[in-house]
Amino acid sequence: MVANKPNSAKKTYRIVVFTLVILLSFQTPAFSGNWFDEWKDKIIYYQDLLEKLIFLPDLPPVKKKVDILILGLDGRRGQKNRRSDAIHCFTLYPYQGKIKIVSIPRGTMSEKIMEGKEIIANTYSLGGKELTIESVEEYLDLKVDYYVIVGFSEAQAIFEKLGYNGEKTLQVLRSRKAYGIGDPQRSHNQALFMANEIMRNYPYFKKYPTVGRALLFVAHEIVDTNMPFEVMVQITDLYLENGIKEMTLAMKPQNHEKQVKDISITPETVDSVLRDQKKMLDKCEEAVENIEETKEEDAPPMSQYLAGLINYNKRYLGKDDRGIISRNGIKYEQHLWYQVENEKLSEKLHFEFTELMYQAHFNLGEYKQARSIAQSFMDERSLDLINMDYKEKIGRMIMNCEEQLYANSSEK
Repeated sequence: MVANKPNSAKKTYRIVVFTLVILLSFQTPAFSGNWFDEWKDKIIYYQDLLEKLIFLPDLPPVKKKVDILILGLDGRRGQKNRRSDAIHCFTLYPYQGKIKIVSIPRGTMSEKIMEGKEIIANTYSLGGKELTIESVEEYLDLKVDYYVIVGFSEAQAIFEKLGYNGEKTLQVLRSRKAYGIGDPQRSHNQALFMANEIMRNYPYFKKYPTVGRALLFVAHEIVDTNMPFEVMVQITDLYLENGIKEMTLAMKPQNHEKQVKDISITPETVDSVLRDQKKMLDKCEEAVENIEETKEEDAPPMSQYLAGLINYNKRYLGKDDRGIISRNGIKYEQHLWYQVENEKLSEKLHFEFTELMYQAHFNLGEYKQARSIAQSFMDERSLDLINMDYKEKIGRMIMNCEEQLYANSSEK
């Protein structure tokens, strides 16, 4: 907290924030339409967020080579055993300004992967992230430093932050049966999309580094990762300092590398790519998978599903709190509210689900877990103009937990 910092730090903070306000207030509309243009006018109102973005702890230098495993999970509502259908390993050389992305198609089999008995996508459902990481390390002969795990909802949320239609972009990047070679093309589409987004947004990170950090912070809070936010910032700052001189895409096994084609996916081309995929599916007699692969047949709309789930479980608060946590833990972790297109309704359902899970933990005396759940709402919504009623209630939730934790520590 700022109150614990020396006076010089407080003074520096005030100067930095004042300077940031001035700079952001007088920017020209050069980046109109980009998410930076929308966010640069919001960030100045969030002192707590600015503190997290500006005051970072001293950390040891980043390694010369950093390997980060990106996993995209195919998981339906509340599904426990999920597959890692998107597997990409980023090898970063931040001091040299180089990035290499190695993609592994979901159906890859190798003697190095569970002795050749399973495709790599199934390793997650069989042994969780630990088995998938171990399999990737064996297959690529490297040591994974950090992992980042993203589900449908988290992906949609991040796409929206980047200025995309989240649902359509997810459909485009998940489509594989629209292509003759199937998953290798899908895997390449995903890798190329990530590479292009890095390059597309690099100039904005360079011009508005604090706003860039804000995006990193929100993304960090949404995904499942063991990478500290401060390390994420360290690596980003090194690339901002040294530039991105080389971006390489590769695929293993390599036999499909020459068959894949580059498909440009941008906010402007998503609709046309989706139409092209639909046409290709219509031509494919064997295609049994609809283009909207992310939707579940006969499932109610996500907003209706979540509202029903929350209302049903509220009646058990104080009666079966452990059951509430057990039944809904995975659904909560999946961030399902991000699949609700209406922003206000999405925020409302996010708050109500947070309130439900918070209260269940609080009733059980699990104050640290309850506080973490309440705080995560604020962190994930750091750049949203949060409903003041929600903000006040979340503040009281956190304060109640702090009081209980303090009381417990005083009794010892």
